[in-house]
Amino acid sequence: MNRLTYWLLATVYDGTGENLWAWSGNLERARKRPLGETREWALTILRDLLAQDLVAVGNYEPDGPGRAGWDEWHGAPEAVADRVAEIYTLDVGEDEVPFWPCYLMDTEAGNRLYDQERARREEAGDEVIARLDGIWDADADVIEPNGDKVVL
Repeated sequence: MNRLTYWLLATVYDGTGENLWAWSGNLERARKRPLGETREWALTILRDLLAQDLVAVGNYEPDGPGRAGWDEWHGAPEAVADRVAEIYTLDVGEDEVPFWPCYLMDTEAGNRLYDQERARREEAGDEVIARLDGIWDADADVIEPNGDKVVL
């Protein structure tokens, strides 16, 4: 598993989810690319994660059916990613902070893979804290082959 995939799974591992704003903001800062380009790339990454059942997407709603009001968005990965794309906009005012009503959440499959990779890293004496550093260099180029893709 590469660093990016490990980080992506770690962000949702705790079972409380990760807001799209925080998730995308961290990727935007680490990637050092134009926001529109990063948005399209992040949506591609999200489609890959959804297609492999590594994350779920939804929102916390006042009357949501799940724990603490969690309401998962169901459908084909492409349809869920399209729904995210509709709200993941870049056109905010100068003094506004984007906040989109969308969270990424863990899945059993994603947690299982994260646990396995964390144990492998720990046994090998590698860093177990998931970080985005080491994926892109100072010039925003990907360091390792396929480092900016979901790789298990």
